[in-house]
Amino acid sequence: MIQTYRLYSADNLYMLRQGKDELLREYAARFSHEYSRCPDTDDRAAFGAFKSGLRKSNFRYLVHSNPWNTYAELMKQAAIDTKAKYFNSKRGPATESRSTFGDPPLASAPTLAPPQHSALAPNNQGTQHPKRKDG
Repeated sequence: MIQTYRLYSADNLYMLRQGKDELLREYAARFSHEYSRCPDTDDRAAFGAFKSGLRKSNFRYLVHSNPWNTYAELMKQAAIDTKAKYFNSKRGPATESRSTFGDPPLASAPTLAPPQHSALAPNNQGTQHPKRKDG
C-alpha cells in the first residue's frame, strides 16, 4: 500500500525545485505545503531550501542580495513580488517583453530631454568651428 501522508525532513525540502514554467506563487505554495509536512524542520533550514530551489530570476537575485534572515520574511517578499508581477502584467504587453532577469520594459525607461544649447561651446584646443549663421 502506498503511504501518501509520510512525514518529510529538511533533506526532502532541499530536493524541491521551481519548475521551468512554474510561477513563483505556485512554487511558494507548493513549498509551503511540503514544509508544513516537516514537523522537525526549523525555519532556517526551510529558508535555505527555498532559496536553493529557486530558478534564475529577478526574485532569486533579490533573495541573494538582501538581508532577509527568516523564512517568514522570505515568503512575505515572495508574495509582494508575485503581486507586483500580477499588477504589472495588467498594464499592457510591454511587460511581456522582459528577459529572464526582469529587465525593465522600454516604455518605462526615463526619457532624457535633449540638451538645450544656445551657442556652440568654446573649444579649448585651438580648433575652430564654423560660425553659426543667424538669420
